[in-house]
Amino acid sequence: MGICHDARLPMTDASNIAVVTGGAGRLGCALVRHLLDEGARVRVLDPARDPVALEGLDVERVAGSVLDRGAVDRALEGASVVYHCAAKVDLMPDRDGSIRAVNVDGTRAVAEACAARSIRMVHTSSHAALDRRPLSEPLTEDNPLALDDACDYHRSKAHGEKLVLDLARRGDLDAVIVSPGTLTGPWDFGPSIFGKALIDLRAGRIPVLLDAVTDYADVRDVARAVAAASSRGRRGERYLLTGDVRDIRGLARSVEAVTGRKMPRVALPIWVGWAMLPITNAVSKVRGEVPLYSAGMLRASVSNAVVRRDKAERELGFRLRSMEGSLADAFAFYDEQGWR
Repeated sequence: MGICHDARLPMTDASNIAVVTGGAGRLGCALVRHLLDEGARVRVLDPARDPVALEGLDVERVAGSVLDRGAVDRALEGASVVYHCAAKVDLMPDRDGSIRAVNVDGTRAVAEACAARSIRMVHTSSHAALDRRPLSEPLTEDNPLALDDACDYHRSKAHGEKLVLDLARRGDLDAVIVSPGTLTGPWDFGPSIFGKALIDLRAGRIPVLLDAVTDYADVRDVARAVAAASSRGRRGERYLLTGDVRDIRGLARSVEAVTGRKMPRVALPIWVGWAMLPITNAVSKVRGEVPLYSAGMLRASVSNAVVRRDKAERELGFRLRSMEGSLADAFAFYDEQGWR
């Protein structure tokens, strides 16, 4: 059973505690499982006191947000490495400022706490934090940050990464950046935005596709590379932990092969989604529902034809399993949760 520590945690001698912020999240809970399998002592900072994603795992828990400096300080006591996975992943407009608060201010709190204690920080950024232009060229670690991106989430991840890199390049922080793409596989307790789409796709609730393009990687493979970055990643460097790029038709074919369910054959161009966006927003407002999609989702639906991962393969030992195997494990997990 997990152990919940809300009181101040005692200092430990040579305990080599690995701290995971956002440990109940999409990547965080997979990373926690990998670290435990490797024999690490794991402490999790997460707002939920009893997150289902960590149920039955032998971890120390600090209930709190990365926006709470006191909670961050408690979580970092005696730590040897901090994996900063906490983020608000939301492609809707940031109307209340919470996306920026968590992804920028929360990152600053963790980075400054790590710098003050000389703890290595493995910061989880995103492929979305990089400027993809021009789309005709491969996306690599050398692309600039998308600091002016129109999507609030993308922009927040770029600014969060920038402050970590600035501290590292000044010599104030021992940090390495890992940048995953779209995650597949099990332990999607949310479920995530992509997980919901997979569930709806299999159930036939998505009759027509939009011609989206992105890269996909199994969360377990990403977690393994994130853990490797703590010892093998170079200070101040960025590593893309991304998979092969697929268009929506290719994804649908894989889902059909795995599930045996016939998938939609029609994929409308992205401009149709943009044209329908005002109508979609108006209808959802009248009904008091969350819009079916947002401008941020449409912006996230375009990708470079090639996204490089060779740097992570060379330096972190990043390896990917098959997309079909990953999807099969994802659907098996959704079935266990009763999500159909």
